[in-house]
Amino acid sequence: MIHIHNGDVVAELALQAGLPGEQVAFREALANGPVPSDVDLEMRAQFLAAGYDLKLLRVRHGLQQLEETLGAAMKEDEVVLWFEHDLFCLINLVSLLVRFATHRRLTLIWNPQPLSQAELVPLFESRSAVTPSMIKAAARVWDAYRSNDATGLNRFTKRANPDFPFLREGLRLHASRFPSLRNGLGGMEQRLLEIIAGGVNEFRFIFERFSVDVPRFGFGDGDVMRTLRRLASGSTPLLSIVEQPASPVRVAFTLTPVARKVLADEADYVELNPPTGWLGGVDLAHENWWRWDERQHEIILSPSAVS
Repeated sequence: MIHIHNGDVVAELALQAGLPGEQVAFREALANGPVPSDVDLEMRAQFLAAGYDLKLLRVRHGLQQLEETLGAAMKEDEVVLWFEHDLFCLINLVSLLVRFATHRRLTLIWNPQPLSQAELVPLFESRSAVTPSMIKAAARVWDAYRSNDATGLNRFTKRANPDFPFLREGLRLHASRFPSLRNGLGGMEQRLLEIIAGGVNEFRFIFERFSVDVPRFGFGDGDVMRTLRRLASGSTPLLSIVEQPASPVRVAFTLTPVARKVLADEADYVELNPPTGWLGGVDLAHENWWRWDERQHEIILSPSAVS
């Protein structure tokens, strides 16, 4: 038996709880960076090393080890997947459901609450078998997520799937990361700016509020800090930064006048700062500018790209 966890913390807790079998942390972040249909280990290694300020050789070696571990897991009597209802976990989970689709015994703990705060033994004892309908949905989602045509996600953002809880909510979170039709902000940027506009300025409190707000993105403090710093850079910054020497958690942010206009839907963020980076299989810097229509719950091609 092998357990695949959403991170090192839960893997360590499972080890301490004495759960039978091998405990493995899934050290990937497929909700971030390039995941096109032709993605390979080197592309992911370069992104993770650059994005998380890690040594490329170490990241490459870690991904190779993970790949070998997952390959060997096909020979185990049972594979148990442990993940939470947030976007970060959802994308990793979908990839693993596709990978282990043919395993003879694939079970799942798909928990609405953070696993680090849960009693793991009762959850393990109540684990359920992954259903064929869940596998089928995961395969379709994985294809849509990796496509360079973002509109393929719309079939999943429109309606709930009773066999796959949180799927619609999670994919709406992902789709919301595309520039909003109303002001060009992604959902993560929108939420962070609203928190700051509400009077929360210090990073540690911004992150605390961001992490507990539901539905949850599930990103760590490093991802949130990088997003805030990106909003504070570019040709037209939306944030000003006050740094505290040798104390990154004491960094404070304030809105610029332009940010207030964007939040009031009086200015468009991507017209001020053209998008960069990847969302699944979409390279925002080189492909058509997709937009998220939150009222219709669908991704559309930006009107400026059509004209």
